[in-house]
This record gives sequence, C-alpha cells and structure tokens, in this order.
Amino acid sequence: MNNKIYSMIGIANKGGKVAIGYDVTCLNIEKNKSVLVLIAADASEKTKKNILYVCDKFNCKHIEYGEKELLGKFLGRKMVSVLSVNDENIASYLLNNL
Repeated sequence: MNNKIYSMIGIANKGGKVAIGYDVTCLNIEKNKSVLVLIAADASEKTKKNILYVCDKFNCKHIEYGEKELLGKFLGRKMVSVLSVNDENIASYLLNNL
C-alpha cells in the first residue's frame, strides 16, 4: 500500500503537480494553488509547527505521512520534509488511500 502512495507522489511530481520544500509550499498555500500539504512524519517539530500554522491560516488540508528519505527517493531528492499537491484528483487519491 505504501508504495502506491509514494509512486503516486512521484508520478504527480513528474506531471508538475507537486511543489517540493517549505518555501514553495507556503507560496502555493498563500496563492491558493495547494490542494493538499504532505508533511513527513519525521520532519522537525519547528517545520511541522510552521507549516501547520500556514495551512490553518489559509484553510488548506494537510496530512502527516511517510519519512523524509523515502519521500525524497520517490521525488529524486535526498530528503523532503514538506510538499504541496496542486491537483484535486491526486489529492483525493492520496486522502482516500491513506
């Protein structure tokens, strides 16, 4: 099951439907582009607190899922703590399959 989630995130990234990193995710939330924010379970407490504040302020859905290294592996990076999904269909798939 986990691999399907990570694979979907990887496919979404190749399709340009994912924004990776804290700063870009915050910009997408503020511009109302972000449908869902995914926070790695092992992200730092400061990162979690800050991104949750932005999500709550702009009424954006968020979930905590996965590990930084695994997310990074499927996104072609070393580690990814925060990412933003900018597509309704992909976001609903992720929410329904977690």
